[in-house]
Amino acid sequence: MIVIGFNWPIEHDNAVAIIEDGRLTFVSEEERWTRHKHSILEPPLNALKQAFLFLKKKGVKPKDVDAYAVNYDPSIFYYIDRLWSYLSALKKIPDIDHTFTRRDYPKSLLYAIIKRGNHLSFAERLIRTAIREIGEEVPFNIKIYPVRHHLTHAASAYYFSGYDSSVVLTIDGSGEYESTVVWRVKNGEFEPVLSLYTSFGSLGMLYEFISSRLNFGWLEGPGKVMGLAPYGKLSEYYDKLRKYVKLYDSEVKDYPYLITIDNKIIKTKKGSIFDRIYHGIAQEVVGDKINWNPKGELDERAVNIAWAVQKVTEEAVLATGKWIKDHVSGDKIVLAGGVALNAKSNMELHYSHLFNDMFIFPAANDAGGPLGAAAYVYEHVLGGKMKRERLRHVYFGPEYDDEVIKKVVQNSKFKAEYVGEDVNVLAEMVAKGQIVTWYQGRAELGPRALGNRSIIADPTRKEYWRLVNDIKGREWWRPLAPSLLDEEKGNYFYDPTSHEFMILMHRYKDEETCKRVPVTCHVDMTARPQTVTRDANKTWYDLIKAFMDLKGEGVVMNTSFNLAGEPLVETPQDAIRSFALGGFDAMYMQGWVIYKR
Repeated sequence: MIVIGFNWPIEHDNAVAIIEDGRLTFVSEEERWTRHKHSILEPPLNALKQAFLFLKKKGVKPKDVDAYAVNYDPSIFYYIDRLWSYLSALKKIPDIDHTFTRRDYPKSLLYAIIKRGNHLSFAERLIRTAIREIGEEVPFNIKIYPVRHHLTHAASAYYFSGYDSSVVLTIDGSGEYESTVVWRVKNGEFEPVLSLYTSFGSLGMLYEFISSRLNFGWLEGPGKVMGLAPYGKLSEYYDKLRKYVKLYDSEVKDYPYLITIDNKIIKTKKGSIFDRIYHGIAQEVVGDKINWNPKGELDERAVNIAWAVQKVTEEAVLATGKWIKDHVSGDKIVLAGGVALNAKSNMELHYSHLFNDMFIFPAANDAGGPLGAAAYVYEHVLGGKMKRERLRHVYFGPEYDDEVIKKVVQNSKFKAEYVGEDVNVLAEMVAKGQIVTWYQGRAELGPRALGNRSIIADPTRKEYWRLVNDIKGREWWRPLAPSLLDEEKGNYFYDPTSHEFMILMHRYKDEETCKRVPVTCHVDMTARPQTVTRDANKTWYDLIKAFMDLKGEGVVMNTSFNLAGEPLVETPQDAIRSFALGGFDAMYMQGWVIYKR
């Protein structure tokens, strides 16, 4: 059986996933094709076409797809502002009349259409468009099943954790109406134990609105603020913020945390009730936007605000872990949802030892929703059985064969030589101080570069922290991550665990260890590592091992292969373009070494 999942209605981080015979076989994110980071209000038309092309290579036709799944159930929205995303999507689907405007669709009428279930007919038009554009025959019967948003997050985390039974924590900005849900899952049966509504439980929206006051953009802000926070310290901003966030066991008993407000807050802004709540809190805590240049010198107010919102988030996540321990049986926990991308909060949960084991789904944001939706429909609607296997890699993007790569390399006119899987020459370049881009195989799922779309550099050269950030057009203070041999993790980190996906921070053992690899040690002596095994990625492992043989450190600096404001490169052409424009010295491209000088 085959199920294809995709985001609908569209918001951001839109993607398409394929579940075949109980296993994940393909994922592609729309941003990689439009080249617009987070694909805000962009229907996943390109990613859907790539999914059908992936199946076509295996002789599978669109008529062979058993079902489709989407990661929202609009029939349970209790507010309707989001439904305008339908209009944004429909205007971008070629076979739909483009003449309508918002004025033609009063909210009450649009809401009535969605409530009757016609939102699935809109999704069907997207599918039909994708099939026609690749020249395939559109099947007569297309079955689409909506899945509750937080259930899709829960399914993505559970089905790929390798556990039969576990506690699942889904925590994000907002689903249809809730922002945090605790689940008890046993043998594939999902039981919601606790639900926090968005109006009093959205750590994601709280973090987003505070981040916006620091002159950062929507969706980009929280990741940057997490990196900015260690430069700050305890201040009045923390005290102001804690006035609104009540924590389990000290201020509330029945909930892991609560976000509380007074009536004057929701009168400070027009828009949805959620926007008014979290805009109001941000206004009370921060005031007007901090006018500073994030690429310039650090601003004391900005770093202290970042410290405050990060600290409160960590405390709330840890309080949730304690609440779960007291109220839900189970020694294993899995996490998903946008807030689960906060690697520092995940670290605090890891070091708390509240649970014996923890799994965080690598595409914890909305890009992971289609996987969860497809897996849930595969098992709970079609009656299949998902394979209970631990996810060990995320290389599920489109494939580019060697002849395609060879032609792109030759057309680039750069000097190049073919070395195959002998990556020793690349390790020597990195050891000598060259900055190398790395492109091979299928693209990673999620926001982190994990050895198929990476930029690598020597982590022992302290000045390279600023240099690499400058080349990428990033703020100079942002941390850079290490990729290291799995067997070497105990030589660098305190109480480490194997973690392949860079969404769980670790503390370095001591200052001396940090001094050995200063490029990947943040100012609070933490890092967001990727542990690498040869089974998961042979060539990537061999590169790090060869570097270790030369420099004595089983670590390379690894950051995402993209330029400022762009998503990860997807196609070979994307890679050549970014390599040409960026200040890189060489590139490894699926067996080829390409030299700029």
